[in-house]
Amino acid sequence: MIITLKISGKFFDEENSANLEIIKKSVLSLLKNEHRVAIVTGGGGTARKYINIGRRAGIREAHLDLLGIWASRLNAYLVAFYLGELAYSKVPESLEEFIEKWGTGRVIVTGGFQPGQSTATVASLVSEAINSDLLVLATNVDGVYDKDPRKFNGAKLLPKLNTEELKRILEFSQSVNAGTYELLDPLAIKIIERSKLKVLVVNFKNLDKLLDIISGNINTGSLILPV
Repeated sequence: MIITLKISGKFFDEENSANLEIIKKSVLSLLKNEHRVAIVTGGGGTARKYINIGRRAGIREAHLDLLGIWASRLNAYLVAFYLGELAYSKVPESLEEFIEKWGTGRVIVTGGFQPGQSTATVASLVSEAINSDLLVLATNVDGVYDKDPRKFNGAKLLPKLNTEELKRILEFSQSVNAGTYELLDPLAIKIIERSKLKVLVVNFKNLDKLLDIISGNINTGSLILPV
């Protein structure tokens, strides 16, 4: 099974070195069970910091996107270096480079590719390119809710939904500005639909249990099916 793991930038905002061990434990368990793993990291607070400073200074959106991309690559290097020999040490900077490095057989860790793309879109493109069986979105919520759980106390977790339902939920919460991408942006959803990719949204606090979640031994998160 080929698994793409997209790790939210918020994972790195905690500045907890133990979080890296959670990633390594998850990757090791997947590799030992003969799964292949690709990892995409978000930019998190580091990206938002520079983007916010740049926006206040009047820097163009494309250039702000570049700041976010470089921050996401910094997080990718952090993960790749911690994984050691399990991972390829050079972070790819394009889809072509990713595909080339994927041929080494190692775990490939990457961040952003180009302005105008969220790292969710990067994860979708990577998944399509390497024919992933599953894209795992590890974020700071337990799954997809019928409305924003940060704003509504009565928000309900949806164990299973399709991309059309997801688009309706996200319709009024998307932005194309640098540093403001939500769970999945419209381009990422289009790629997921055209490649018929299954997506699992889980809390990154449960990453050390990812093998059991994928195997169905633990029932948590939200499964998104393409239409």
